[in-house]
This record gives sequence, structure tokens and C-alpha cells, in this order.
Amino acid sequence: MKVGDIVQSKSGHDAKKYFVVIATLNESYILIADGKSRKLDSPKQKNVKHVKLIEEASGIKTYVDDKSIADRLAKLDTVE
Repeated sequence: MKVGDIVQSKSGHDAKKYFVVIATLNESYILIADGKSRKLDSPKQKNVKHVKLIEEASGIKTYVDDKSIADRLAKLDTVE
């Protein structure tokens, strides 16, 4: 997984919620944020085994603030 990918949590208290990958720590762990409960300044560390890739980052699309992350993930909630 890479920065900008959208993932869905498969386990934990945040199961089935959508997040954006904001950093990769190593091949096993990533940092994720949703712009609401998990903001860019306090991301959640998550094992890649516990998330499902929903959408790969396309082109140079970046999420620069919590509002842009929350807005993008809100669109996913209305589609699925």
C-alpha cells in the first residue's frame, strides 16, 4: 500500500470504516487518517493485514488537510 490509497478497516473497533493511508512505516505497518476521529496530526498505526484496499491513489491526488480527507471518504460512504 502507498500514500493516498483508500482502505477499509477489517478489524478492531474501527472495523468497516474508511481511511486514507498517510504514511508507510514498513512493509507491515501504515499510518491512516479519516479526517474526523483520526486526524493528520494523530494518525492510527495499523497492520496492513487488518485493512482492505478500496481504491489506489491515482496520479498526483493528495490530501493536504483533514477536511479534504473527510470529504473524500464521505463520498465513499454515500456510494457504497
